[in-house]
Amino acid sequence: MMNHHTHTERKHGSALILVVIVSAVIGLIVASVVRGTSTEIKINDRYITRLKAKSAAESAIEYGASELVYRFNNKTGFPTNALSSGNDPLSIPESASTFLVSKDVDPSKLKIHGGVIPPGEWVYYNPDDPANEFDPMRGRRALVREIELYGKGEASTAGGDSIAAYATELFQVRDAPLFANAIFYNGDLEINPGSNMDIYGPVHTNGDLYVGAKSSATLKFHDKVTSSQSFLHDEIRPIHIGNGKNVQFPSSTDPEILRGMKANGQIIDSTDPDWVNEASERWNGYVQNGDMGVGKQNVVAFDDYERDDFNTPALERMNSGYAIIEPLLPHGHPDRKSAEIREQKMALKAGLLLRVESDPSRGSPSDSDYWQVKAYKYQRSNSSDPLSAPKFDKNGDPILVEVKLPRDVIGNPSNGMNSVEDDNMERYAYTPGPWWRPTTGGLYDHRENKGISLLGLDVGRLKSHIDAKNNFLNTYDVDNDWNGVVYVEFPTSTSRNGDGSFEYGTSSGKNNYNIVPGAFDDIALMVMNAREIPEPANPSQEGFTLTTNAPMYTVGSFNANGAAHKDDAYVTDDASESPAALMADTITVLSDNWPSNRYYSYLDGRSYLSNYRRASNYVEISAALVSGTPNTIPSGASHPGASSSRPLSLGVVNLPRFLEYWTGRTLTIRGSLVSLYESEVRPLGAPTNFNDFYTPPARDWGFNELFKSGNYPPGTPRLRTYRRLMFEQIDKTTYDKAVANMN
Repeated sequence: MMNHHTHTERKHGSALILVVIVSAVIGLIVASVVRGTSTEIKINDRYITRLKAKSAAESAIEYGASELVYRFNNKTGFPTNALSSGNDPLSIPESASTFLVSKDVDPSKLKIHGGVIPPGEWVYYNPDDPANEFDPMRGRRALVREIELYGKGEASTAGGDSIAAYATELFQVRDAPLFANAIFYNGDLEINPGSNMDIYGPVHTNGDLYVGAKSSATLKFHDKVTSSQSFLHDEIRPIHIGNGKNVQFPSSTDPEILRGMKANGQIIDSTDPDWVNEASERWNGYVQNGDMGVGKQNVVAFDDYERDDFNTPALERMNSGYAIIEPLLPHGHPDRKSAEIREQKMALKAGLLLRVESDPSRGSPSDSDYWQVKAYKYQRSNSSDPLSAPKFDKNGDPILVEVKLPRDVIGNPSNGMNSVEDDNMERYAYTPGPWWRPTTGGLYDHRENKGISLLGLDVGRLKSHIDAKNNFLNTYDVDNDWNGVVYVEFPTSTSRNGDGSFEYGTSSGKNNYNIVPGAFDDIALMVMNAREIPEPANPSQEGFTLTTNAPMYTVGSFNANGAAHKDDAYVTDDASESPAALMADTITVLSDNWPSNRYYSYLDGRSYLSNYRRASNYVEISAALVSGTPNTIPSGASHPGASSSRPLSLGVVNLPRFLEYWTGRTLTIRGSLVSLYESEVRPLGAPTNFNDFYTPPARDWGFNELFKSGNYPPGTPRLRTYRRLMFEQIDKTTYDKAVANMN
C-alpha cells in the first residue's frame, strides 16, 4: 500500500513531466513561429525591395521620356541612331539621387536606353475609333515616330542582397501641321459672333477659350474643340452674350448632332465643380481642356507663348512665336536665335527672298521715295533641289545670291491696285480738300489712325514669270530654285549699310524676349492681282506661301475665282486648286472696290462709311491666314502699357481686319485661321467705336478640304506633341536582348 507522501510525490512528478512536455511543445511552436516570422519578414523585405526596384526602373523611364521631350523641343532633325552609345545616348542625371526617396535604391545602378528614332509615318486619328475618343489629335493627321525606351533599377534588401527590375515603354513623338486646325490660337481665343457662325474642323487654343454668341446669333462647332487651360462661356470684357443654348458642340460622330452649354438651368463650363464628368458625358470627348489632360501644342523648337498680365506693372509677355516671321539675324547679333529655331523661320525656308533696301546715293534711310526691292535666293547644298539646306558661310549665315527680278513684280502699285508701275514704294500723302484725300498713294488705316505707305506685290505677274520658267537674266532657275515660299523682308532699323541694305535692329528697349520688330509702323505689303498663284509644272512643292515681317493688306480674292459655289467655305473651286498661306504681322482684307474706296479712306463715321467706303461684290480667299493679334485688356487693368482707348481683341471673328462697309457682302475664307503670336508692329487692339470705320461681312469661313486631306502649303510649320504608350515590366532576358540590339 502506497503511503500518502509517495502518492503526492508521484502526482508532483507527473505534473512536472507534463509541464516539461508542454513547455517543450510551446518552445517548438514558438521556435516555429519565430522561424516562420523571420522567413515572412525576409519574404516581405524582398517583396518590398522588388517593388522599390520596379519603381526605380519606372523612374529611369521617366527620366528618359523627360530627356526626349527636352531634345525634341529644342531640335528638329535626328539621325536614326542618335540615341546609340556611340552618339548621344540618354542618361540619368546626377540630380536623380535627390528625387529617389528610398536609400535602398542605388542611383548609380539606374539605366536608361533609347532605341532607333525612325523617320516617321503619317497617321490619321479616326474620330470614329473609340480608342481616340479623348485623344487631342482625334480627327487629325500627324507624322508619328515611336521610340522604344528601356529602363533598369536596383534596390538592396536589409541583408544586402541586390534585386533588379526592368521596364519598357513606347515614346511617341507626333508632329501635326499647324494648318491641321480650322482655328489655332497660341493665346486666349475669343469667339463671340453677333450673327450665326458655323465652325467646321478642329479648334485648339494654348490659352483660355471664351465662347459665346450674342442673343440673336448661334455659334455651332462641328468638330473637336480643345483648350489647354480654361473653357469658359464668357467674354473677357463682359457684354451681353447668349444663354448657353446658342453655343453648341458635337455630342456624337454625327457632326450635326449638337448639344448646348446649358443644362438644368445651369451653364456648363470649366468653372463647374463636376466639369470633367459633365463635359465627357455631354459631348463624348469633343470638348476637352487642361483638366482632361490637354496640353500645349507648340511649333517645333519654339518656347511657350506667355501673355502679359495687365494687372501687374511688369511685362511678362513672351512672344516667341513671332520669330517664325522675323528676318534671319546675322552672326554676332544679340538677338540671333538658336540653329533649331532658325531652321523653322520662313525667311530661311524661302525659295525667293525679296528685301526692301534703299538707294545709298539718294535720300535718307527713312525716305521711302528712294527705297527699292532686291531679290535673292540661297546657295543650296544640292543645287538642283530647292528643298535642300542652304549653304552657310564660316559664320553660319546662309549664302545669298542676287536675283534680277523683273520690275513688274513688286513696287509702286497702280491706281487700280492691279499692277506695279515701278520698283519704288507708293508713299502715303494727302492733299487738303472737301476731305483730306490720298493723291499720290497709300491709304489711311483707322484702326491705327495713321497713313500707310505701300509696297505692292503683283502675284499675277509673279505667276506669269514662274509658270513660264523665265530665268530672270540667267539668275533664277525655277526648276532648281523655286519651292513655293516667298519672303518679303522690311527694315528692322532706320540705319543702313553702305550698299543700301538696312542694318538689323535689336530688341533692346522694345521687349525682353529677343524679338526684333519692324522699324516702321506706317509701311505695309499690299497683295494684288492674286486670284491665281504660281503653279509651275512639276514643282518641288505644290502651292504658294507668302510671308512678311510687316503688316499685310490683300485686295480682292486670293487663290480663288471670286465666284460663290456650294460649300465654298471648305470645298475648292476646282480639282486644280493648290494649297496656299499668308503669314504677316497683321492681315487686313480689302474688297475689290478698294481702289475707289481708298480715295475716301480718311473718312470716319458710319454714314461716311456706308456711302463712300462700301465693299463690293463677293470676296473669296483660299489660304491659311497666320496673323498677329492683341489680347483684350480687362476692364480696370492697371498695366502702364495698357491702352484704355484700344482695349479690344475682337476675337477670331476679326483675326483678319477690315476697313470697309461690308454689310450685305459675304467674305469666304477657305483655309485655317491661326494666331501664333501677338503683333509687334501693330500691337494695340481695336477701339470701342470700331464700327465707325468698318462693319463686318457675312462670314462664310471654313476649313479647307485640301488641309483636311493632308495637302498643306509649302513650308507649313509643325506642332509637336508627345504621348507615352505600352508601359510594362519585363524580365532580364528581354531587357538584355533589347539593349544589345540598340548598340
